[in-house]
Amino acid sequence: MAKPQIYDVLHREHEEVSELFHQLEEARGAKALELFARLKQKLIPHSRAEEAVVYPRLLEESRTADNTREGIEEHKQVDKLLAELDAMTPDAEVWPAKIKVLADMVGHHVDEEEGELFPLARQVVSDRESEQLAEEFARERDAFVEDLRRADQRDAAE
Repeated sequence: MAKPQIYDVLHREHEEVSELFHQLEEARGAKALELFARLKQKLIPHSRAEEAVVYPRLLEESRTADNTREGIEEHKQVDKLLAELDAMTPDAEVWPAKIKVLADMVGHHVDEEEGELFPLARQVVSDRESEQLAEEFARERDAFVEDLRRADQRDAAE
């Protein structure tokens, strides 16, 4: 059986995040907080691993560099909105609007990544290298997940 390519791994995670957004947009109170925490546990390690593994490779290529730089900037905007949401509770008047804006931003990012960047990347990254990127991405993402888990445990202990 063929190893998954980076595009397969990223697409699967994009779908998982999209499903969490659908649930979160309907949730209120404690359920909204729980779903938001799960969303961050998916979104942050995904973004950081992309930035550490995938994006540096794509910045090397003239065909993919501009789209990649745009993706990096979009990640920064998502981080900013996540921080704003972290500073409030779901009963805040602006919470639903900020969740909607976040979902729209991430959806736009995913559409551009899958619709524009992936096809360009396939032209400059071999299938074998794409498989290697998928493995490196998974290791990096899992390390970020573990870092978040440890930080959460420290915060809970304080």
